[in-house]
Amino acid sequence: MTARICGLALGLSVIGCAVPNVEEIRQQDLIGAAAAFQTNIGAIHQQDTEGYLSSYLNSPDFVVAGPDSIARGFIRFAEERRADSEWPDTLIAGVPTLVWIAPGVVYGAYPYTVVIAGDTSSGWSERIFLKTGGSWKIAVTSVIPRTENP
Repeated sequence: MTARICGLALGLSVIGCAVPNVEEIRQQDLIGAAAAFQTNIGAIHQQDTEGYLSSYLNSPDFVVAGPDSIARGFIRFAEERRADSEWPDTLIAGVPTLVWIAPGVVYGAYPYTVVIAGDTSSGWSERIFLKTGGSWKIAVTSVIPRTENP
């Protein structure tokens, strides 16, 4: 009987060690996504095209959603960014709200105000961050412009 109890206790302790600490994974994922957000915004401030593009998932499944369209695929996105020399004069990115979805997947939304050639606009931008290998990439990005009430 004692050997059986010891065997059961040993089996339960092995199972307990194999169960991941979900809260620790969640916290680490949120930290990783927050760092990826800061890297992306920093590249915009520095007008660093390659640094900016390195923030995004290089995949045909990458998605850009705007007020008028949805586009898929990193290659086209990268080609368009490289061909466009215009950067914001000012970008104020608010503190992102980050929501852990699953291991390696974080949703983020933040308010923004941008000035380009004297025109100011504001709204919300959303991101889905995906952990790929050891780094975090933006797999989905969207812009939701603020509209004026009539």
